[in-house]
Amino acid sequence: MGLISPFVPYHNSAGQTEIKKFRDPRFGGLLTTEFLPPLPGRSFRLRQTYRRDIEGPIPENLRKLIDSPRRPKGPPVHFHQFQTEYFTVEHGICAVEIDGVVRKMTDEDGETSVKAGHIHAFWIDDSVPDYMTVILSASDPGMDYQLDRVFFENWYGYWSDALLHESGLDWIQTLCTHDAGDHYTPAPAWMPFRRFFGYWTCVIVGRWIGGLLGYKPFFREYTTDWDFAVAKMKGQPLLRRLIHDSYTAKTSWFKQVELSKGPKPTNAEYEEWVVDIAEQRSGSNRI
Repeated sequence: MGLISPFVPYHNSAGQTEIKKFRDPRFGGLLTTEFLPPLPGRSFRLRQTYRRDIEGPIPENLRKLIDSPRRPKGPPVHFHQFQTEYFTVEHGICAVEIDGVVRKMTDEDGETSVKAGHIHAFWIDDSVPDYMTVILSASDPGMDYQLDRVFFENWYGYWSDALLHESGLDWIQTLCTHDAGDHYTPAPAWMPFRRFFGYWTCVIVGRWIGGLLGYKPFFREYTTDWDFAVAKMKGQPLLRRLIHDSYTAKTSWFKQVELSKGPKPTNAEYEEWVVDIAEQRSGSNRI
């Protein structure tokens, strides 16, 4: 546990190839992510759909989010220190901002890329009435902390739970998870060395201070390949004390059934009636 209350997930989405966030079980979600087999040299590949709205009698907290400025239309402005990101639009218009310049992309543009180090963001264009679908992937630098399925499962899971069920994003938790996905928020535009300060703020606050306070970037409730996530976190000295791996020794239900078929103690149900001789002795006779 952290000195500041640690985040506890509100839902379980581990093991699903398609995850829907900011959702109502009957009418779907604002953000749908379908994980696809990665191409050679890429750390992940996914198909992502942002919807403009959700029709139907959806929960009040979801409707309130949709009608607010915080509604998810795309990731916030960020940069990747070590990875190049690739975009392919399948449906709708994707507005992409790269180093302050906005470009609108459609399915006619084919695959485009944003090189490592460029400050960028993308979102569903205001002219799109229904939804936008893009294929995303990134280069594979072979690092513990990088854009990959583990990161996206946890970031989208936390993003959805925090906005729907809490007062908003916890700054330290956000930086902690972003750092684990080579996803860094730059300093304000008026500051020099935006990337330098953005990167080190994320590392110092999210990774180091967060680790000391008990924050971790990944949660089993969201993560399909938990062994991989544990291996990633064990590579960070300040996180090792937070990682529990007794789950690897847990037996399956079928094994537990087999174990329960063994011989039972014959006096088990009478144990509470067995008299303790020590309690019968008088105080003067006790050692």
